[in-house]
Amino acid sequence: MTQSIFGLGMGGTGIVTVLIIAGILLCATNVNAAAGQLAIWGGIGIGLIFGGLGVIGIVSRYV
Repeated sequence: MTQSIFGLGMGGTGIVTVLIIAGILLCATNVNAAAGQLAIWGGIGIGLIFGGLGVIGIVSRYV
């Protein structure tokens, strides 16, 4: 099961991309700006966590 989103000329797959684009769409259309900001920052936070786990996984192979 893959998440995907397309709208306003943007598109992507994966949870991080979907959260960020959904947040942009919510803010741009003035549907719910607070939920949009939460989605954007949630996507960024999850992306940073995944990136950190990736770095830890690579470093742990060589230590």
